[in-house]
Parts: sequence; C-alpha cells; structure tokens
Amino acid sequence: DSTEGDGIGDGAAAAVPAAIDQHSVVGLKTHQEPVSDAEVRFLENQQILASQSVPTVTTPYVMKTPQIPDSQRMKILITGGAGFVGSHLVDKLMMEGHEVIVLDNFFTGQKKNIEHWLHHPNFSLVVHDVTEPIMLEVDQIYHLACPASPPHYQYNPVKTIKTSTMGTINMLGLAKRV
Repeated sequence: DSTEGDGIGDGAAAAVPAAIDQHSVVGLKTHQEPVSDAEVRFLENQQILASQSVPTVTTPYVMKTPQIPDSQRMKILITGGAGFVGSHLVDKLMMEGHEVIVLDNFFTGQKKNIEHWLHHPNFSLVVHDVTEPIMLEVDQIYHLACPASPPHYQYNPVKTIKTSTMGTINMLGLAKRV
C-alpha cells in the first residue's frame, strides 16, 4: 500500500526516540519472564503520545512537543485556556515543550478546543471557576478567563464582573505566593 498514512499504524513507531525492546523494559517483569509484544507496543504508544497531540475533529493535525531540559521547562497556568485565545496559547506553549495547566469553568470555553492535549503527560485540565481561590505551584500565569463576546457577557453581567475582578485578584494572589 503506497498511500500516505495518518501516523497511526503506518510505521509511526519508528519516530519513537528510543527503541523499546524486551531488554529495555525495567520494572515490568522479572528478568526471568519475557516482556509480551502487547507490553512493548503499550510503552511505544505511550512514548508517541507523550511527543505529540492527537488529531481530533476540531484539530485534525498532529502538533509535535519537544522534550526540553527540566531547567528550561516551565509549569504554566492559563485561565480561560479552553477559550479561543487561550487554546491557541496552549498549543504554542505545548509545542515549545512546557508543562501547561488549563483552568476553565467552560462558561464560554469549549472542551473541544483543548481535547487534542488531554492525553499528554505535560497537560492538565482543572475545571474550576477563577472567582474562587485555588492553590497551585506554577512558574507563569496567563489570566485570560472572562466572557469576551457581547452575547456572553450580556447574558450574565454580574458573573462577567466577578470573573474580571475576583478572578484577577485570585490570580494576583496566586502570583504573589509563587
């Protein structure tokens, strides 16, 4: 078959940085028991998933995520990360190799904007309202949580004001503790 594949089942395992064989699997089995093909495939798949996004209906392409040294990788919080602007920032930071935490209550954001990262070990989703305090340890904060379009902020203007004021106060408090 000479058609181009989608990266799944068409030799994509060759893109795995380090080959996994029965001798490189540590802690899975004792030295006397051989490692099954299924276990080797599972570990190969985990390495592949840790190096890229998963294509979805809304994001039908693969975005690669490099491995960067711990000294350069930052843990970054994005409030409103499931919104339009926030989700694009998530994509950029993930493709730079950072650890990203999205905090969103899905009042206007949509899970489909970030679902292509849900499997990735450097990505976390916290369903939370920024009007309530939260304790996290992060290196940077991008506070983007707020209904931005007139239909959304006119639907519940008090919630919009609380998100803008209390959310900002809570994120400033978090930044102060960091």
